[in-house]
Amino acid sequence: MEKNTDYKSGWLGQWIAARQMALAGYITKIIMIETGLTYKQVRRLYFELENDGYELVRKSRTFRGGATLIQSHTSKIQASLLMQLYFNIGGEDVLSSININALNKAFRMYHAIRKEVPGMVGARWAPFDITDAWCLASELRCGDAMVEECSHCECNYFTSVNQRTCVECPFCVADKSKAA
Repeated sequence: MEKNTDYKSGWLGQWIAARQMALAGYITKIIMIETGLTYKQVRRLYFELENDGYELVRKSRTFRGGATLIQSHTSKIQASLLMQLYFNIGGEDVLSSININALNKAFRMYHAIRKEVPGMVGARWAPFDITDAWCLASELRCGDAMVEECSHCECNYFTSVNQRTCVECPFCVADKSKAA
């Protein structure tokens, strides 16, 4: 039985996608979900990448959801920024499936913006990693989260049914705290 070498749909496409995801820092389980590769195949991929001199950096080891990721207005601002970028890049399709390319672009843009915004450092502004980004995108895809528009400031913001904060629009909350 010959393996399909079509980049988009075959074994080679799965391997290339898994390689890109591993280099981006996705955890094993997410690579398995997105590519269909087995645990053993992903571990072999890690071994090959490390033998080729790549240093694999995976900050998370497990999935986290809105309950863990969104606990304050600062984390909600970050989730809103990241998921708005993702939604803008991936379009309406991100509501029905995760678009890894769009998520990777949004994630890079999110970190570029973080570097440019004064004061967006420290424990209060702890950045999301790529696994966190995938988890938020997963909640968006399955309907446990949404991007809403604030009726007061007209900004779009991300909200999860699992979040631990009662903050509606994090941008209005940030404005109110600056005014006080």
